[in-house]
Amino acid sequence: MKKTFITFVVAIATIITANAQEFKVGAKAGFLMSNVSDPETSVSVGGVTGTAKFSSSYTPGFHFGAFIEYGFNEQLWVEAGVDYAFQGANINSLSGSINNISLGELDIKDGKLKIEQFNIPLWIKYDFNGFRPKIGVNLGFVSKAKASGKDNSNFGLVNVDNEPLTLDKKFDLGLGFGAEYNFDSGFFFDASFNLGLTDLSTKSYSENGYKLPTLNFKNRVFQVGVGYKF
Repeated sequence: MKKTFITFVVAIATIITANAQEFKVGAKAGFLMSNVSDPETSVSVGGVTGTAKFSSSYTPGFHFGAFIEYGFNEQLWVEAGVDYAFQGANINSLSGSINNISLGELDIKDGKLKIEQFNIPLWIKYDFNGFRPKIGVNLGFVSKAKASGKDNSNFGLVNVDNEPLTLDKKFDLGLGFGAEYNFDSGFFFDASFNLGLTDLSTKSYSENGYKLPTLNFKNRVFQVGVGYKF
């Protein structure tokens, strides 16, 4: 068994060495702007059910990760990586209605949805003298989510401070578009957009006499970064 294992390791090392010009590994980090699709959900207050919709906007964050890339030839490349991202959204207002009667709109002060997410991006790239457009998919898994915000009304419908959210759906399948530029030194710049295709959702729970329902949303993330390949 030991000899078999050693033989296997030597064989893999030989293959990688023989194809060293086709395999590259690297690391990168950068800045992001993220948002979520405007979620609409139901709210139950005193036995009366209504609907609520949050208005959101982009918020800054950052990401870092590592990857391996393989070139089938000088033009066609594939890449698989791991990435950890700090993203989310600004929550600006809450509009609602009960029995189809509008309750108006509430401004939310310091509204934030904070998400930490582990991503596995998979890319196909085509090289034009160092410039590589790319398309792919992102497999995301939310590790943490928190919410903050307070409305300006006298009712206190929204009053949370870094409240941990329990997610019922944590898997985030996204479609990615982007491009990168590679320098001869090994450094590169890249930019991409991830369009979330699947709903992420929080579990309902009671808070201050109100039943907070399941909240569904999809991620929207722009990323720019710098990295090095070797």
